[in-house]
Amino acid sequence: MDNRPIGVFDSGVGGVSVLKTLLELMPNEEFIYLGDTEKVPYGTKTKEEIVQYSLDCAQFLKSKNVKMTVVACNTASNNAREELKEDFENVRLVDLVKPILAIEFDEDEICHIGIIATEATISNSHFRKSLEEPEDSGKVKLFKKAGPKFVELVENNEIHTEKADQIIEEYMSPLLHENIDVLVLGCTHYQFLKKKIQTFAPDLHIVDPSDWAAHDTYKELKHREMLTDKTNHKNVKFYISKSSPEFRHLASSLLEFECNEPQIVSIH
Repeated sequence: MDNRPIGVFDSGVGGVSVLKTLLELMPNEEFIYLGDTEKVPYGTKTKEEIVQYSLDCAQFLKSKNVKMTVVACNTASNNAREELKEDFENVRLVDLVKPILAIEFDEDEICHIGIIATEATISNSHFRKSLEEPEDSGKVKLFKKAGPKFVELVENNEIHTEKADQIIEEYMSPLLHENIDVLVLGCTHYQFLKKKIQTFAPDLHIVDPSDWAAHDTYKELKHREMLTDKTNHKNVKFYISKSSPEFRHLASSLLEFECNEPQIVSIH
């Protein structure tokens, strides 16, 4: 057993989608969530900036004596994976490729899969190389689309607006024109928009890799006998790197319980 907390970080509130599944799987664990609201969004930053911000976040969580760090950010997972694994122990990343490989393909048809992610993820060399396996199989055809405005919608709490509907149509129409069968949400922020995307394209199968990251974390902790023996209930401490009036409301909305006011900390 290990009664230390589990650390989770993202560029903002998006990683709360991963936290939600973690809480469902491990309700007795204590969690520390860090939203880097000073530097959000990561998706428009350079690789060097993303690496430094990610290392800063991981260092902060390490200072809180976490037993595992969950990188609940696709952009950080793709751009800083090597540096995070080299500098820190027990790091779990969001993997976009495993969920794609797990999709059941029709033997007689090519599956058209759309991937919507941040610009930094789409252009990342590791991400592009990791997609070679499914693409070379001949069973799938991948269509990639950057969706930077989705992050802004979430961070600005504009999810339930006409503006959101317009942006969803802007991003989804080209993908639907390619007759995609599956949509992979390549950014943890996008989970906030999942229901609206599904309403826009009701026949589309949507895959959310953030669920995979949470399940991988649970399996690893269980396998290594690092789960807590305490009894907690939704024990989460929130930290942010810059004041964000919408953070608490958004986190509470997704988690479906009233979250504590986040503490503002300096991490960079």
